[in-house]
Order: sequence, then structure tokens, then C-alpha cells
Amino acid sequence: MVTNAKVTVDDVKKSAASAATTVKSAVASASEATKKGVAEVKKEVATKKAAAAKKAPAKKTAAKKTTAKKTTAKKATTKKKAVATTAVVQYQDREFTEAECLKKAQAQFKKDYKGKTLEEISIYIKPEERRIYYVANKDSVGSVEL
Repeated sequence: MVTNAKVTVDDVKKSAASAATTVKSAVASASEATKKGVAEVKKEVATKKAAAAKKAPAKKTAAKKTTAKKTTAKKATTKKKAVATTAVVQYQDREFTEAECLKKAQAQFKKDYKGKTLEEISIYIKPEERRIYYVANKDSVGSVEL
């Protein structure tokens, strides 16, 4: 049998506050347990290091350090190769590469803006207009025929 029980906003707020308090206390107790566990682990590690230092002579420690340096040097000299890429645009009866368009835009920039050095360039290829638009050095704009 169902009774007429009305839940008010205040009842929900009280229930939520109670749940939040429970969660906060659980987090606090878990945090304390974690801190105690970390402290115990640190003590064990310190004890093991001290025991290892007593057993190992100084010469072996020096040998380990040079080995670590050699490994680090090997890692630093290894370089990844850049991936070679080519972009080709095919539109109606024409075909052109990104490199060709970039060269044309750079040449046009040199013609349009004599005396300025090219620091960066972005190209926009519009095959339907048969034009390459460019923005160079963030403030110099122009276009060239495809």
C-alpha cells in the first residue's frame, strides 16, 4: 500500500548535506590511511638503502653512475626521422603540389614586398579561381595565379 509521502526541497537538501558529510569523513579517513602507508613505505626504502650502502663498496657505486651516464648519452643521440609528405591537389584538368604552390607564393611575395624578409607564410589554394592566396609575416597578403 502506498502512503501519501511528500518530499520537500528541505528534505532533499538535508539528505544531500548528510551524504556530503559522510563522503568528506570517508575521504579524510582514506587520506590519513594513505599518509600512514606512505610514511611506512618511505621508512622501508630508507632502511633498504642504508643496508645496501653498508654492503656495497664505494667503487661499485661509482661504476653504476658511469653506466647511467652512458645510457643517458645514448638516448640523447637517438633522433627520430621526419616523415616525408607530399600533398597533391587534383582539380578538373589540373594537378599541382603543395610545394609548387608554396614556391609560387614565396616568389610573388618577393616581387610584391621588396626589401621585406619572409619569416612565415600560409597559403590558401583555391582551384576554382585558379589562384593561390598567401598571408606572409601575419600582415602581408597577396595572390598569384595557379
